[in-house]
Amino acid sequence: MRRVAVLLLIAISLLCTGEEIRDYLVRAEIGEDGVVAVTEEIRVYFDVARHGIYREIPISYRLPTGERYRLRVTVGDVLADGGSVPYRQYTEGENLVLKIGDPDRTVRGDVLYTIRYRVARALRAYDGEVELYWNAIGIDWAMPIARARVEVIVPATISPTDVQVTGYRGYYGSQTLLLLLWKDGTLAGEAVGLRPKEGITIAVRVPKGAVRLPGAWQGFLWFLQDNLYAGIPILVFLGMFILWWKRGRDPKVETVAPEFRAPEGIGPAEAGVLLDNRVDPRDFAAGILSMATKGWLKIREVWADEKAREPHDFDLLAAEGTARLTSYEKALRKALLGDAAERKVSDLKYKLYEKMPGLSTRLYMGLTEAGYYVGNPDRVRGLYYGLALGTIVLAGVLGFFTSSLYLGLAIGVSGLVVLAFAPVMPKRTGKGTLALRQVLGLGEYIRRAEVGRIEFAAREQHFDELLPYAMALGLTELWTKKFDGLLAKAPDWYEGRFPTFAPYWFGTRLLTLQHSAYSAATAAPRSAQSGRGWSGGSGFGGRGFSGGGMGGGGGRSW
Repeated sequence: MRRVAVLLLIAISLLCTGEEIRDYLVRAEIGEDGVVAVTEEIRVYFDVARHGIYREIPISYRLPTGERYRLRVTVGDVLADGGSVPYRQYTEGENLVLKIGDPDRTVRGDVLYTIRYRVARALRAYDGEVELYWNAIGIDWAMPIARARVEVIVPATISPTDVQVTGYRGYYGSQTLLLLLWKDGTLAGEAVGLRPKEGITIAVRVPKGAVRLPGAWQGFLWFLQDNLYAGIPILVFLGMFILWWKRGRDPKVETVAPEFRAPEGIGPAEAGVLLDNRVDPRDFAAGILSMATKGWLKIREVWADEKAREPHDFDLLAAEGTARLTSYEKALRKALLGDAAERKVSDLKYKLYEKMPGLSTRLYMGLTEAGYYVGNPDRVRGLYYGLALGTIVLAGVLGFFTSSLYLGLAIGVSGLVVLAFAPVMPKRTGKGTLALRQVLGLGEYIRRAEVGRIEFAAREQHFDELLPYAMALGLTELWTKKFDGLLAKAPDWYEGRFPTFAPYWFGTRLLTLQHSAYSAATAAPRSAQSGRGWSGGSGFGGRGFSGGGMGGGGGRSW
């Protein structure tokens, strides 16, 4: 009875095994000619009907120098259970892909796949020795591996005492060691119970003279094949430089003299755009301050914790001023408050970000229509950004249809060159350059001003008048600090908690307002991803790890 129960448990376990690799043998034979002959025997158990497997082998790597390094892989035999099997070979991204199986029939249960291929350029010279740093079993397999075996054969002329070896197992980055021992002239190691995304990496070093590496001429030819179009980005750079020189370069800004008054007809946000040709967070905050100093808005701090050093939030309260607002400030006030009497800055989160592009466009169009720019800076940048994106897409298309990774890469880098020039292509007119000189002059005045000489009655007005411009120019702290000891209270449009008022600390509160307001107004979800792979390093000296070598990859059923 007990025997029957044991057999029943074994049967149940087999039925519940699921899709897996039951045995995976990789044999790598280092030839004296510098070529590595690899044989893979993969016994796959399919719990449901499948056509076969994908075998993905990484063959292309980018070194720290920027060089593209590509293995030369020649596929020999591809078998299933010792017999021929249909397969399709193609390159996808940086992988050589073998799609093994008959699309017109399915298999189930145990199938033994045998793959034989030869690899040139897998051996690299390090410290007077030759190293094979190889992901024998890649970390990209989507199914578990019950038993994994690795064998390495070196030329018979090499003594085992002259061979250095180390191995790693586990997920990408793991430095868990795998023991490899000599057995009948072959280095062998074994691991059981590898989970999906776990692999085995080996690093084997032999004396340099025992293996013939490709000569300098062959290495140069391979480099040219891998990086043939490296000169294209240089030509694109020269073309973009000439284009910028003729169509993007601003008229020369003459000597800048301090200007103690704001440029006529140019609001703080507009001054910020003229400074660097783009709308920045401080331009947005400068627009808010400008409305406040003109009497159209009041700002009130909100404290959630009385012991805190900074306000928790800010209230924006509608007011009726008399000073003229710029078109941007009118649109900004409408976007911030609408018809409400007041609104917290935190309430703008996920509500205002869709309006921000329109507000920025209003700034750009206003300056362009007023004759400060040859063309809308945002549209000019967008034109070159679009050209860059189109070039990058073209890189993919050309790379696909010409089967040339290097052409695609070179065209893609050319797109990045255009992308790098895009921010400097907007061109100011002569009027715009004159206005820029006035803005720069105002910045010089803010840096140098001796406000203590200003009459007492005019100090507060002068402080308010230039404060939004100081914000737009990134000089808020400098401007407010100049009034330390000269102003006894915060402006009427600002309501905050100051045990002892100091203009400098008031400036830090305004910077907190700038950060809070812009962060809330532009809040939107974001995502990111990262990659991995061999980067030209060695597997010795504490630098090796699972998944860090060449080859490997993985596969899945189909």
